Amino acid sequence: MDLRVAQKHDVLILGGAFEFLPTSGKKVSDKKRNALTDAFQIINYDLGILSPAEMSFLQNSPKGIPQNWFGTMEVLVINKPLADGKKAAIIILPYLEKGSDNLPDDLIDECATLIKENREKADLVIAMSSWGYFREKKFLANPVIGEAPPDILLGSGDGPGLSGSLTAKGKTVWVRSYPTGKAVNRIDIYGWPSRDEDFNWSSGQNVKWFLQTLTEKLREEPEVAKLLSGISDDK
Repeated sequence: MDLRVAQKHDVLILGGAFEFLPTSGKKVSDKKRNALTDAFQIINYDLGILSPAEMSFLQNSPKGIPQNWFGTMEVLVINKPLADGKKAAIIILPYLEKGSDNLPDDLIDECATLIKENREKADLVIAMSSWGYFREKKFLANPVIGEAPPDILLGSGDGPGLSGSLTAKGKTVWVRSYPTGKAVNRIDIYGWPSRDEDFNWSSGQNVKWFLQTLTEKLREEPEVAKLLSGISDDK
């Protein structure tokens, strides 16, 4: 998943989990792993999240883990400076094992507290999740989260992709990566979200989202194309 959050000339390039291994945990070849690692370094992500399986998979490779990519079993906040003194707070939600879609109350409370605190300090609050569609939907529908939701939720993991959807009574843009990749999710922001109770995102007005499919019509980056030469394009 590649997500771009842009405001004026600011661009954040963020990557969700399961870029290096599928959600099934099925392994890929060492050649493909090493090529992907090099390619993602060229793209120069501001931040990317990894599942535990991906962490182990990359740690045991000669290339190691790409810069700015990491996994966490705890809620983590990373601040990213933007132009004109603005700031984005990125809240990484902890990895949860597959199985029940249950979200513990203490985890909800912790996330809600961090989101609320960072809404008061940052101009944009972005939550990043590897939880999958149904957990993310449940998270956004929780009334505790609804009191002060993230401005953007970038989701990944099992379930359908979303080019963009307004949730939490219009206060959150929810975007999810597509499971087979081959596309870039992009969000363009034209106005900073206010913390007034009546604030809402409005598609085409203060925010826009779209899915850029990576077709043969797009010019390839020669260096990346060389890295991926001879590697099968399996799903």
